[in-house]
Amino acid sequence: MKKKATKTIGILGGMGPEATARFFELIIKNTAAAKDQEHLKIVVLNYPQIPDRTGAILYGGENPVPYLIEGLKLLEKAGAELVAIPCMTAHYFLPRLKEKTRLKLVNLIEEAALWTKLVFPKIKKVGLLATEGTIATGIFQKVFERKKIQVLTPSKKVQKKTMEAIYGEKGIKAGFIGGKPKRLLLAAAEELLDQGAEALIAGCTEIPLVLTQKDVPVPLIDPMTIGARVLIKKAGGRIRS
Repeated sequence: MKKKATKTIGILGGMGPEATARFFELIIKNTAAAKDQEHLKIVVLNYPQIPDRTGAILYGGENPVPYLIEGLKLLEKAGAELVAIPCMTAHYFLPRLKEKTRLKLVNLIEEAALWTKLVFPKIKKVGLLATEGTIATGIFQKVFERKKIQVLTPSKKVQKKTMEAIYGEKGIKAGFIGGKPKRLLLAAAEELLDQGAEALIAGCTEIPLVLTQKDVPVPLIDPMTIGARVLIKKAGGRIRS
């Protein structure tokens, strides 16, 4: 019997490294495999030198696009065919990246919206926990609202708490995944719930490192988990039920 052909997955990561490691692990854990040889081929590029995406979008920081294009070229040379970027803010640059690569880029935000509409068809309002850059671009708002789902965002005061949780001296990007970052994110989640959010989106790849489903009373939508399962299917693998 001829073995089914599968495609090689590429991960353009390093934004940040721990979120990249989690995404790689999510693909492995969500693949139905009884032995090593039944897993998919995955090429991981951890490229933390890519300039900060929020800084570029909001504050005139260095443009990350040339670095992202360089990363895609490296993945293509390594044999990748399907690529995902485990950084939500970087999705703002996807249209420009698609013009510069032959690789199939999987949009984690679009996949999350499709999944939400399919699994929770009655949900009309979701709360977004994300970076300032992601919120400012409206990338989640535009995609989810096409599915008739309103996206709620925190007040400016509470959004600063979310940024502190991610970027602060003792934030997630600095390696702290308990204590203060969790308290700050829970405060932001509470405000969104008070606004009427029926679910919460982990709209930054660092957030699920701290906040899990058991921490909130409504569905926590994780584009990373959803995207990992989509990649497995698109690559021709078997998804673990």
